[in-house]
Amino acid sequence: MEILNVLVVEDDADLRFLIGDIFRDVGCSVRDAEHGQQALDVLEGWRPDVIVLDVAMPVMDGFTFLAQKRQVPDLTDIPVVVVSATARGPIDGVEYVLAKPVDANQLLLAVKQLAA
Repeated sequence: MEILNVLVVEDDADLRFLIGDIFRDVGCSVRDAEHGQQALDVLEGWRPDVIVLDVAMPVMDGFTFLAQKRQVPDLTDIPVVVVSATARGPIDGVEYVLAKPVDANQLLLAVKQLAA
């Protein structure tokens, strides 16, 4: 896999670390956020190649984050993969919806296809 910049947005610290490690193990650069508002703050100074997003989070959930992302022209083309225990696709503005617990190979394949 080519070296990609990945933003992981997940409120569960252990899962956020685990998903980040999946990408770090293949050489990607990873930044993370605990909720949607923090993700928007990260995106003010950094542009990832893909966003891996949970939807059920405190402060700002994934659906609100997606709505806010659509309002910023510089962010609209960043692909999003949702990883969720409850959400099912299709979701507007989301390329893939994967179920928790997420399979590392499935997640890497989805991101690789988006980066191609």
